[in-house]
Amino acid sequence: MFEQRKPQNWPESYWNHIKRNIGLIKILEQEKLRGASVTIFGMGGLGGPVAEQLIRSGIEYISICDNKTFEESNLNRQICTREDIGKYKVDITEELLRKINPDITIYKYYEVSKKNISKLLRNAAVSVLTLDDPIVSILIARECLKRDIPLVESWGIPYLWAWWFTSKNIDYETCYRFDTNEMTINEIKQSEEILLNMKKRVFDIMQQFPNILETYDREKGTVEGLLSGQFPFISFAPIVRMTVSYLSFEIIFSGILKIKQMILAPNIIGYDYIQMKPINFSVG
Repeated sequence: MFEQRKPQNWPESYWNHIKRNIGLIKILEQEKLRGASVTIFGMGGLGGPVAEQLIRSGIEYISICDNKTFEESNLNRQICTREDIGKYKVDITEELLRKINPDITIYKYYEVSKKNISKLLRNAAVSVLTLDDPIVSILIARECLKRDIPLVESWGIPYLWAWWFTSKNIDYETCYRFDTNEMTINEIKQSEEILLNMKKRVFDIMQQFPNILETYDREKGTVEGLLSGQFPFISFAPIVRMTVSYLSFEIIFSGILKIKQMILAPNIIGYDYIQMKPINFSVG
């Protein structure tokens, strides 16, 4: 029945790829997804699987960026195998995405800088922030705001949530209270005091999520090591992948199709799926 309504410019391979989407997604909405361009900053635990879900959903234009190679510690959550250790994340991700849909248009970059940010954001309908570098995140957020490109962010913690930065709400730096709005990127990099404050602010916001310290300290001493910088941030495949699915849903239904209302920073509306309780607060 639906085959008579599919656009004539869809090859049969694309129709076979996405036809199980139809019903939840209208055919005209699927065409909108097909033509939308998404830029994803970071190909780690969140960014790589988000790229995969978007391509599986039928998006055919994507830009990806990451300067890191896969390590053994990535095996617990990222889209890599032992054969990929030492290889660039963007290369392995590109290879996977082209195996899913060889007709995609994909641009890959090994760094984010003032020189290439315009290329990274070209024609982007949505930008996705999945980096752990606050300085680069500031550069991205500033450029997205300048170009009026919605920017979505979440973290791989046991809460379903994501927030958006647009021209209609608080900007990224003000939300995090980085005190950097009047500084250049170079000035930020040169200030150790600012860099320490930025890390502190991220942890301050994280600790506003209910019961998060107890959740992460089931092995006593873990939180202390995390806050002191002795331990790396904790990640776990089921938690990260739940966040990935929620982020992908936000990108599609809020960012591109605009069916679901965006949750604008500094507001957090979501769900604590360990305590099985809704969360609703504004970061301070």
